[in-house]
Amino acid sequence: MAALCAIGFATAHGHDPARLTVPSPTWRRYLRFWRTDVDADLHEEFHFHVEAEIEYLIARGWSADAARDETLRRFGDFDAFRRGCRAADQRRMGRAQRQENLTVLAQDLRFALRSLRRQPAFTAIAVITLALGIGANTAIFSVINGVMLKPLPYREPKRLVMVWETRPGGDRPLISYPNYLDWRKRQRGFEDIAAYNPFASFLMTGQGDAQNVDATLVTGNYFRLVGIQAVLGRLIGPSDDSPGAARVVVLRNGFFQSRFGGDPSIIGRTLLLDNIAYTVVGVLSPDARVSYRAGDADPDVVAPLGLFVNDAMYRRDSPVLFGVGRLGPGVSVEQALADLQRVSVELRSEYPAENSGLGAAAVPMMEMVVKFIKPALEILMAAVVFVLLIACTNVAGLVLSRSAARQREFALRTALGAARGRIVRQLLTESVVLALAGGTLGVGIAVLGVRLLAAAQPHMQRLDDITVNQTVLLYALIVSVVTGLLFGLAPALRSGNTELASALKVGGRGTSGASKQRTRALLTVAEVAFAVVLLTGAGLLMRSFAKLAAVDPGFRPSHVVAASVRLSPGKYPSAEQGRAALDQLLATVRAIPGLEHATIGSSTPISPHEQAAVSFQSRHEHDAIRLPQLNVAIVEPNYFETLGIPLAAGRTLATSDVAGQPKVVVISERVARKFFANASPIGEHLKLGPANSTSAWRTIVGVVKDTRTDGLSEAPRGTLYLPRAQEEMLSGSLMVRSTLPTEQVAGLLRRSLREVDRDVPLESVQTMDAAMAQEVEGPKFSMVLLTLFAAVALALASVGIYGVISYNVTLRTTEIGVRVALGAQRRDVVALVVGQAMAMAGAGVGIGVLLALWGGRSLHAMLFGVGPRDPMALGGASAFLLVVALIAALAPALRASRIDPTIAMRAD
Repeated sequence: MAALCAIGFATAHGHDPARLTVPSPTWRRYLRFWRTDVDADLHEEFHFHVEAEIEYLIARGWSADAARDETLRRFGDFDAFRRGCRAADQRRMGRAQRQENLTVLAQDLRFALRSLRRQPAFTAIAVITLALGIGANTAIFSVINGVMLKPLPYREPKRLVMVWETRPGGDRPLISYPNYLDWRKRQRGFEDIAAYNPFASFLMTGQGDAQNVDATLVTGNYFRLVGIQAVLGRLIGPSDDSPGAARVVVLRNGFFQSRFGGDPSIIGRTLLLDNIAYTVVGVLSPDARVSYRAGDADPDVVAPLGLFVNDAMYRRDSPVLFGVGRLGPGVSVEQALADLQRVSVELRSEYPAENSGLGAAAVPMMEMVVKFIKPALEILMAAVVFVLLIACTNVAGLVLSRSAARQREFALRTALGAARGRIVRQLLTESVVLALAGGTLGVGIAVLGVRLLAAAQPHMQRLDDITVNQTVLLYALIVSVVTGLLFGLAPALRSGNTELASALKVGGRGTSGASKQRTRALLTVAEVAFAVVLLTGAGLLMRSFAKLAAVDPGFRPSHVVAASVRLSPGKYPSAEQGRAALDQLLATVRAIPGLEHATIGSSTPISPHEQAAVSFQSRHEHDAIRLPQLNVAIVEPNYFETLGIPLAAGRTLATSDVAGQPKVVVISERVARKFFANASPIGEHLKLGPANSTSAWRTIVGVVKDTRTDGLSEAPRGTLYLPRAQEEMLSGSLMVRSTLPTEQVAGLLRRSLREVDRDVPLESVQTMDAAMAQEVEGPKFSMVLLTLFAAVALALASVGIYGVISYNVTLRTTEIGVRVALGAQRRDVVALVVGQAMAMAGAGVGIGVLLALWGGRSLHAMLFGVGPRDPMALGGASAFLLVVALIAALAPALRASRIDPTIAMRAD
């Protein structure tokens, strides 16, 4: 009845048991100390109280039936009483069970710590092995969590979608400004669409030394759409986004701190950008990221796009902007894209000349952010999983050997009454303790690894988001526990099957049956197989990197230093003024002693060029949208000589190719082969834009070798070289060839530039060799990491082979002694032991090759000039691992060959 009171039920009338004829269940209450039939107890308890109440009422003059009905009425719902009492009893028993489990766990932990402390060598090897595997996993997961899993720092980022035009022959995710306006006005799938240009820049003067500042131009609805906040002032809004609006800018927080010292009075002040005054109206919050498209850099300033939309580059047939939309409530990406396609069909019919073949594409913003780094991260994550599996198999072998030596201990505990489950739980506890210790050390390795990754890849996407945070620590904890269960389960289950008689009979010496030896052999085979997969992957990336590094860039990069220069459009408003300033700069630089050559171009030979649609007079193409898109570079006549770009036919540009003379062009070999086949292109004509445009036809005067303008791994698109003297150009790359140190060359160039215009900074000084190294930085990074993981896997596999063979030699000491006593030679013993090792290694190599063939396709996107089933990589990895296995087996084999048969048989 106390239980009934505890759960909120009123009790019946109190009774004096001495005056009742109903038997009291008091004796059963005491028996409940060892009786567990709670339902029977409840039934008897309720029956007693009901019958006692009926007897009480009858004694007061009630009839038997009326007394029973009244009693049942007073007690109410018996089933509810039973459920409440049962729940109360279960809660009590649950608390007791949890307390007991915690007590047992504490005992297991204390015993595990004492046991591991008694074997420091085993504990240290196991912890370090696990730390390598768990640490590598945690480090790579930190990168994956920061880059791929952590939400973008925008409002409801899952609803943000990148949108762009698709055109025949076009491969860039861009949209033209007029088409953007029509899309935004007519679409119904997005809440709104904004656009931005992340590749703008300004020359800032009047604030100390002149400085080129990176800029992003955004539409007036951009900040509201993505959900970026200002820490000072306000952001750009729709009222700022028109050609006649006041010129305003917003500063990046880092630029605000470094250039203006965090002075809040900057709001309302003016900055001279390209010699035009802009008012600072706001500062972004410290964690704000203006755009997160792959490849974007944080701009120093943000300005309204509408101020510049009357420029020629923003015409309808010129897609130069990135578009981002926010999905409407309940609208999927597919539905929104279908609606954009509908609008695109309308625009094709309304503007056939500019929008022929126009389509639309859309992907979630996160997919665009991780587009280029995702394949490499997936491969690296798979690699560290293999490393962890190898570490687990290695430690499982160690634990299995240790368990074999503890068979007498387990037998004694079983004989004293310990259940099999109790022994299994104790061994699993020891394994998890080992794994947690390895995980703790692994987290330290991961922290160091993340720092090294950040130092090795300073341009990695979302680098600031890569940290060892709570999510990563939780991942490390889960991996540690799962790892402990993974490598401890098989040894624990085998140890729980101890045979008492055989284990107690050996007097404390460990035993190992054939099944346990097979288990160790299988673990070694698995180690070797995983190592083959990693070695093959590393071999593929090494061969790919070697082929990529051997690609001819089309010019001689050695001893060439490049730097960026940019003249202010406000200071040099006409083409003639800009041309004269650059002429003066080049003349000053060429007069510097120690500089062999100096030239200037709109870009370096391995950096992305501007592109333009091109018409050939000999090839009539009436559909402007189908015109080929080719790279266009504006260069000096000595550009080819300075950079060592070979001439293939005709002549290069000459000093006589100036304004007022017939326009000329030099083309690359790719253009000549593609558009003139076997005919000579010299003397042919082409123009930028459609054939019916007002631009002038240009005469092809020469053909030069292609340079890798789109990257070493991409085939050349084809380039047109226009003479600077016939074009407008205010910015570009100043390039000099010299054997002087780079720092000295940079100082000489800055001094020369100050003589021409003190407000023109020299920035991005870099040797062409360094630029070439940056081209292979990503593939090299992946190759080095995968090779490092493969080396760890190889070391663990070799240690595993050595441990298994060494342990088997110990177990077979008597057998080997008998063989020697019967006449076996040393070479026979060596062959026996080595043969066993090579059999395991051979089986592992065979399985590993099959796994590598099956999984090699995942590396396809990261390879250059090498197939995922490259026989040299597969054969080299297999042969190398077999050699390592042979070396690992030699030491125990030689030890076995020196066994004295008399001593071995006497020990038995």
